[in-house]
Amino acid sequence: MDADELARIEATLLAAIAEAKVVVRRFGVNAQFRDLVRHLREMHALLVEAMIANERLQTEYLRSLRVAVENSIEHLEGLAAMPDGKMQ
Repeated sequence: MDADELARIEATLLAAIAEAKVVVRRFGVNAQFRDLVRHLREMHALLVEAMIANERLQTEYLRSLRVAVENSIEHLEGLAAMPDGKMQ
């Protein structure tokens, strides 16, 4: 994996987080939202694996991004655990 691939994973993760936030605000907690959150967790795992396998590509920015993404996903997973319905 190279720096471009890591950048693509990063961009995809950030876009997916934004999409999940829009879905939960617009439609509430539902199957689509839960699928997005599950996919986010899978993509995050790929990012972490890629960073471990390519230490030379790790930067402070990528390490902080990994932590920020982890925090966002944990928040979204908390929402996904709620019953279906609109958010107040």
